[in-house]
Amino acid sequence: MSNKHLLNEKKKNSGLHIAIIGIDGSGKSSCYSDVLEKVSQRKVAAIGDEVFISQKGKLIKPRVRYLNLKLFLSKRVKNIKNRTLYKILKLTELILRVKVQDKVIKKYQPELILTDGSPLINTLAWGNFYLSDIYSKKLCIEVLGYMIGKNIPWSRKYFLIKKIPEIFLINFLRVRFQNPDVVFFLKVSPEVSLQRISMRSKEKQVHENKEFLKGLQQAYKIVCDILKTNTEINNIDTDNKTIKEVSNIISNRIYENN
Repeated sequence: MSNKHLLNEKKKNSGLHIAIIGIDGSGKSSCYSDVLEKVSQRKVAAIGDEVFISQKGKLIKPRVRYLNLKLFLSKRVKNIKNRTLYKILKLTELILRVKVQDKVIKKYQPELILTDGSPLINTLAWGNFYLSDIYSKKLCIEVLGYMIGKNIPWSRKYFLIKKIPEIFLINFLRVRFQNPDVVFFLKVSPEVSLQRISMRSKEKQVHENKEFLKGLQQAYKIVCDILKTNTEINNIDTDNKTIKEVSNIISNRIYENN
């Protein structure tokens, strides 16, 4: 189905959700910002480190519950050096991002939701990477169901509490992670990723090393392969492409046949 048809269908419901994902150094956030500028004439909600809605072609910050706390954590979590604390705060920030997205959609009813990353895909990919000894394809599909609202049966609660307590907590709190309609997966070699990261003025985050980036990108691929049954997955190799070239591919795909 083309994005034009998807857009028309989702307009009737809750808006078309497009997520741009990729490991650090893939150009994800820069492309997200560039694409946002290109689509800002539409009724858009943008969920990233910052949150915006478009009104009359201008991007403004919405007023919704949880937003200030989410913005606070988004800025602070990147400076955390302790890996365990980083994972806890990152999960909290992802949950808040889900809640903010729900509030923005309910209040402003956008026709297009553009997200910098995807809390659902991020959480599943991190699980696949850190718990590779237990995360089979079957378990990943099971966890996906619990993250989008399926109740956990009693027979599985002990296992989840012991092995993946984060997923039990998400389900217990009745936080429903949004499944994107369209995903743009920006792929990059770990070598190019690290080169780009080193060129930034910001200090490296605790997880930004070759082994982690390579493993996380593979975990993203596993999750996208699972989601592709019901989600349009677009893979883009960014090694030899500029931010402008990648963002043009994304924006053209969004408005294909429009």
